[in-house]
Amino acid sequence: MIKVTPNFTKRITVPAEQKVQYAYNHVSDIVKKNHVQADFRTDRIDISTPSEKQANSVMEKLKELGINFIK
Repeated sequence: MIKVTPNFTKRITVPAEQKVQYAYNHVSDIVKKNHVQADFRTDRIDISTPSEKQANSVMEKLKELGINFIK
């Protein structure tokens, strides 16, 4: 049996300083719905996506909520 690990192609960083209240909770919901990995830190959230489609979906949701991010 061959095990294949996904190659993470996109990384999205969300800074902690946001105008949106409870930004971490909103990002947590987005991460769960899109089945992607995220590293929640005190100063930022790093989101890793294995596909371009998931990255676009995450970025769309972040834009809709008014959450700033760095691609």
